[in-house]
Amino acid sequence: MISRTKIEKFNILGRFRDLDKTEKIVFETKNGIIELTLIKNKKGVAVFCLPTHHYCNLGCKFCHLTEEGDSSKEMRMISADDLYKTLTGAIKLLKIKNKRILLSFMGVGEPFLGVNLIFEVYNKLKYEYNYKGVALSTMMFSTKPVDYIIEKVKKTRTPLKIHFSLHSPIDSNRKSIIPNANASVEDCLKALVRYREFISGDRKILKNLSYFHSSSNSPIEIHYTVIEKVNDGEEELNKMIEYGKKYRIPIKLLKFNPTKLLKRSKKEKHWLERLSKEYNADVCLYCPPGPNIGSSCGQFTKHYYLGSNKGRELQEFEKWKNKYEVT
Repeated sequence: MISRTKIEKFNILGRFRDLDKTEKIVFETKNGIIELTLIKNKKGVAVFCLPTHHYCNLGCKFCHLTEEGDSSKEMRMISADDLYKTLTGAIKLLKIKNKRILLSFMGVGEPFLGVNLIFEVYNKLKYEYNYKGVALSTMMFSTKPVDYIIEKVKKTRTPLKIHFSLHSPIDSNRKSIIPNANASVEDCLKALVRYREFISGDRKILKNLSYFHSSSNSPIEIHYTVIEKVNDGEEELNKMIEYGKKYRIPIKLLKFNPTKLLKRSKKEKHWLERLSKEYNADVCLYCPPGPNIGSSCGQFTKHYYLGSNKGRELQEFEKWKNKYEVT
């Protein structure tokens, strides 16, 4: 069912290409699979969406991987060595000649559960690619990892941007969407601002950030996916506007890739209009690339780990695989 080819010491379980030319390569290691996705932003930067774990059982409500609530599989951190070797393998296979590469840790897993991995992989590429940027997207934001990141950035001069996956400004609702979100929204936003203040004092890092990001040059950003009857109420919109006026953190509304149970909100346009007028910071609507191949995590990971090997789900998987696999 799954074809295997070799690169370096790893099997390749599949290579997939979406209609927008986004590409995913799925590697098999002794500890689990690693999905790497290549996208290109408006500045012509080669952006690799990278995972931090072989599987994720955090159970976020909107996640395609755990939408049925399966938390039985172990969530294991990927080793820096394995991630580095699969990344360089993907760069060779995809024939990347661009020397500007952005490592975007927003795939399977949660970067704040293993911040060291990010800096280790970045440093391993130090002498191979002169122009590198780093970004991470976190749902489990808290003060302690931010303190650690500030110290690491101070020592390594790493141009790191933090994307905060918020998805609700109301603590109780956010907890129902992201069960492991233990810090309050207010504390998270304060920590984000503290990171921005630190980066703002370093012109070189700010300049480096501008090389890699096609939207705001801010070192921090909020991500919010507006989901029907989950987080699209007027109370939440008003709270977001209040936080926008107070903290002035750019916000990116992500077009939701529907799951079996959840739909993209019909109020998305209304949110965009009000935020654009009242939020008091940059606002944009963003369609994440590669929606059909699960650019961050998706169909392949779920099928591989949850063992869906019969019936309708297998048929759907095979149909998807046949449509998007590069042979």
